[in-house]
Amino acid sequence: YKAVNNDRLKYENKTSFPIIHVINGYVEEGEEITVITVVADYENTLENYEALKMEIKKIEEEKAIKVHLKEVKIPNDNQLKVQLDVFGQLIDYISDEDKLYCDITYGTKVMNQVLTMGINYGYRVCKDVIPGCIVYGEKDHNTGEMKIYDITSLIYLDEIVRVAAESGISNPKNAIKKMMNWGEEDE
Repeated sequence: YKAVNNDRLKYENKTSFPIIHVINGYVEEGEEITVITVVADYENTLENYEALKMEIKKIEEEKAIKVHLKEVKIPNDNQLKVQLDVFGQLIDYISDEDKLYCDITYGTKVMNQVLTMGINYGYRVCKDVIPGCIVYGEKDHNTGEMKIYDITSLIYLDEIVRVAAESGISNPKNAIKKMMNWGEEDE
């Protein structure tokens, strides 16, 4: 993957998993981290999970770090009760003072929403929790190039929208655009 908008995501070794870029860019030598994986119960996902574990072992050795894997196992089912159960399991792993990182590249669109809700829970409900880096990897089908994007700003944009709505400010659209430096600059 080629890092598009965050140099900390540069990683010269080949990987199939954008979270490896995040670990490489944000975890310091000697650190211990926990990686929470959502693993659906079907063959392709289980094979990919084994590949991820091998890549995590490799980066543990490269960076002299320790990675603790925690699994959230789910059935191959997108029913609401499954998504709610996943959310409940995710928030069980989030504690005060955590720094949260997330890769939303794989899984269903619904699962990515659940992962984002887990991040929101962490920084809105827990004490001193911040989103570290949220990434999305893609294949550019025009060029064949693999790219990784830091989309953490979208978490902050969601918070800005929530605060604007709750505060009752006049002309929230302009206030939000100004905060995000969109549109024309003031003269």
